[in-house]
Amino acid sequence: MPKKKEPATEHSIIRSPITVILGHVDSGKTSLLDKVRGTAVQAREAGGITQHIGASFFPRGTIEALAGDLLKGLKGKLEIPGILIIDTPGHAAFVNLRSRGASIANFAILVIDIIRGVQPQTIESLRLLIRRKVPFFVALNKIDRVPGWKPTPNAPITLSLKKQTSHVLQYVDNKIYEIMEVFSKFKLECDRFDRIKDYRTRVAIIPTSAVTGEGIPEMFLLLAGLSQQYLKSQLILHATEAAKGTVLEVKKESGLGTTLDVIIYDGVIKTDDEFVVLTMEGPTTSRVKGLYIPETLDEIRDPRRPFKRVEHVIAAAGVKVVGPELDHVIAGSPLYVLKTEEDKEKYMKEMQEEIKSIIIETDQAGVIVKADTLGSLEALINFLRDNGVPIRKASIGPINKMDILEAEIARDMNPEHGVILAFRVEVHPEAKDNFEKSKIKLIKDEIIYQIHDDYRAWIQEIRDQQEREKLKDYVRPAKIRVLPYVFRQSNPAIVGVRVEAGTLTTRVNIINESNRRVGQVLQMQDRGENIHEARVGQEVAVSIKGPTVGRQLKVDHYYYVDVPESHAKKILKELRDLVNPTELEALEELIAIKRRNEKPTWAL
Repeated sequence: MPKKKEPATEHSIIRSPITVILGHVDSGKTSLLDKVRGTAVQAREAGGITQHIGASFFPRGTIEALAGDLLKGLKGKLEIPGILIIDTPGHAAFVNLRSRGASIANFAILVIDIIRGVQPQTIESLRLLIRRKVPFFVALNKIDRVPGWKPTPNAPITLSLKKQTSHVLQYVDNKIYEIMEVFSKFKLECDRFDRIKDYRTRVAIIPTSAVTGEGIPEMFLLLAGLSQQYLKSQLILHATEAAKGTVLEVKKESGLGTTLDVIIYDGVIKTDDEFVVLTMEGPTTSRVKGLYIPETLDEIRDPRRPFKRVEHVIAAAGVKVVGPELDHVIAGSPLYVLKTEEDKEKYMKEMQEEIKSIIIETDQAGVIVKADTLGSLEALINFLRDNGVPIRKASIGPINKMDILEAEIARDMNPEHGVILAFRVEVHPEAKDNFEKSKIKLIKDEIIYQIHDDYRAWIQEIRDQQEREKLKDYVRPAKIRVLPYVFRQSNPAIVGVRVEAGTLTTRVNIINESNRRVGQVLQMQDRGENIHEARVGQEVAVSIKGPTVGRQLKVDHYYYVDVPESHAKKILKELRDLVNPTELEALEELIAIKRRNEKPTWAL
């Protein structure tokens, strides 16, 4: 989904594009990456892949080996030095790949399970990609699970598709059509990649398999070809200039202390360089005491061997940065290497403005928002604002005592704001007692739009409760029928009744179809439990003061709650939307009885 072709300057050096993988849990993101790495190692012509912190680098030779003859269709030779694929797939990585609100990812692969189709985190990923304006294509994964699929290991998917039956091809097309329908709601057009003539106007869909490797050649073809054709201006490398990067994660490493996993997207970072990063207290500087990367082909998330120390790293690359006083650095923070005092002043000022634009602290009405990183907080704030949710306070880290206090103040101003919306954070242990006593609502999830949907549902619950409160002062209409279960004849009469319409409550008077008063409902029981209301369809035991069964109260006869006229008028004119349809039905029958037996203008 590239926007337009922007040629680089004639003598510029092109760096590797940065690519991130997103998608729903269990869509095969990690296994697809593992297959890509394994296939790259097996490619004979490949120069191998280089492991970085949080990323895998696939050099030009490896790409040529993976994509094979498919690359011959590209005009000229392959110019990019390789492709850097972020190795910690998912929202956490993507939202932190940021620089002043934009994304440093040049490309993205949205992984969709062909069997399950579009799922909640697929939509979440799609929203993030659109907001950050990151070009992407879809890897329609798990093609090997399509019923009747005939695999051709590590083959181009175009070759595999030619070997399939018409039934299998129709199944795949139907799944693609389903994705097209979802994407159209976001004003995006998409199609199978080999049916697209202009990649600037349509999102490509590549069927893939993390098991057989099918479709991987086309993945690299599109990554290389589209990057080279459309993104050269974004890939200009300033190889001699100070590095710019973004902090993916902040970790404690045995023997190293607190470290930063950083993606460097421009320039070079060296040992002893001074750099600036963001903390909750604002920008701070530190100095590079060590740069580390995993050994070649080691598993970066759980390395079997110690990290390898290097003296410098050139973009685009991932690296573990060791330095003093990094404990409070925020994941998602930019990182800038400083060469001059002017650089320091410039970047410190920029970061101060950036943290002010994201961290929100006001006295205005609104909800409390918490997230685990700067990137996820920014994404959550943007989504809530787009949907009209006011924010009183937004910050990073566990929910603390001050957050709870702010939520209590917000609740006093508006009950709908007495809530904490949390993305991937918990209540701090020291604040748990305060939280339980406050009874503040906590809504948390790992899907941003699910947090919003749950918040809207909770608001509706509050409003429904408020509306029900309005009805507390009014007699609710109901129509009941006496069942052939008589537990006591009189003083009071206790009988079984069925609620035929409306809502029966205690302490109400009932009349018969001739408008004669029968008695007052004292108590109700359902399966031996005392209840205060019974809805349409319920059969309950009722004690009624006044009547005697067989005289004023008869089995299989109908009776009505005697709603006062003023209440009936109020319900009809102002509270109609708050009562259920059967209550209106019971009320209409009561009105007919009253006008026939009491006065023609009753409740007018």
